Amino acid sequence: MNTDPTPTPTIAVVIPVHNMARHLFRAVTSAVWQLGPGDELIVVDDASTDLEDQAGLEPLLDRITWLRNPARRGVSFSRNRAIRHANTDWVKPLDADDVLAPFALDLVRHAAPIPPHVHVLGGGCHRVVNEQYQDYLSDTHESLQHLLERNPMLPSAVFLRRTAVLEVGLFDERIDSEQDWDLWLKLHERFGLGCFATTTNPVCYYWIHHEERSQKQRDATVEGRPVREYFRQRYHATPPG
Repeated sequence: MNTDPTPTPTIAVVIPVHNMARHLFRAVTSAVWQLGPGDELIVVDDASTDLEDQAGLEPLLDRITWLRNPARRGVSFSRNRAIRHANTDWVKPLDADDVLAPFALDLVRHAAPIPPHVHVLGGGCHRVVNEQYQDYLSDTHESLQHLLERNPMLPSAVFLRRTAVLEVGLFDERIDSEQDWDLWLKLHERFGLGCFATTTNPVCYYWIHHEERSQKQRDATVEGRPVREYFRQRYHATPPG
């Protein structure tokens, strides 16, 4: 009889970054101290022009896998590159301007074993708007019921089972807006709503900077169609607008 303990799940924290040097140090240091022996921290520099000397992260580079895109390819390409490169059970997306909550990785590593049919674990986030604390949000079973109507999960607040994400084809690199929702819809289509689970425990601090957001240019189309129209046709979703 096999009495070996269940192996500890391994996690890759994936941080894509484009011209966010002033935020990157904070994001990386929120994650690096939480890494276990089999975990990874992968930063994908999407052809940034402001990351001189790796944004002051030289002392930590032995804990970081640093990948650089020679030309800008977008957040989906960068996340996908990191996910393909990882050699872990789970992936923890983290936007470069967000912060991992203390002990967040323990939700996967030390909690009761996650059932094999669960491929997405969503948790809570502290929302900070223009440097001011706003509120606390968390995914719930009820919010998941509205997956076809609205995006219930933030990338920085979820853990993804790597094999499942690879199976459905990763993030769609054609989409530069709501590409996370597209991935949730693909996972829902392939595995059903039961592949999602939630916890009220905090996973991240979600930082919103209105000025920076207003400067981002997004096409928000797929092959000439608005993204949400694509969702309606592809997944029979019912988003507003």
